[in-house]
Amino acid sequence: MKKVSLMFFKKDCMGCHSCEIACKQEHKLGVGPRLVKVIEKAPDFIPVYCHHCARAPCLESCPVGAISRNERGIVLIDNQLCIGCKECVEACPFGAMQFDENTEVAIKCDLCYERLQNNETPACVRVCPTGCILWGDMKILFERIEEMTLNES
Repeated sequence: MKKVSLMFFKKDCMGCHSCEIACKQEHKLGVGPRLVKVIEKAPDFIPVYCHHCARAPCLESCPVGAISRNERGIVLIDNQLCIGCKECVEACPFGAMQFDENTEVAIKCDLCYERLQNNETPACVRVCPTGCILWGDMKILFERIEEMTLNES
């Protein structure tokens, strides 16, 4: 099965926060946790999100095995196994892992796993007005980036 990923192009991001809002709505998150965060570092906007790392520190740090990777490369949390120790939150180098105070478990971007099961795109991709969020097969995304880089030269 093909590995999938999200990629953000900050140069095209206008800081509208549509991706954040769509994600919060999709995952029914209240005040607090944001699985996608757009941070303003003038003059740029920098999206912070889970990279589903090849060697995910969150996965490696979980003492109870609540974090796993599926066949598509998506790092997932089993909320039934999570004990709320926050080891994964501290281990994430991107600040993408969050802790939901209401449910007392760790949460993170799962690339809208339920949407993917229905052959739909992640919510953040669907709503981005500038198209700065790319989604799909990692191999194709890397080829596209290479092509874009060559065209900018």
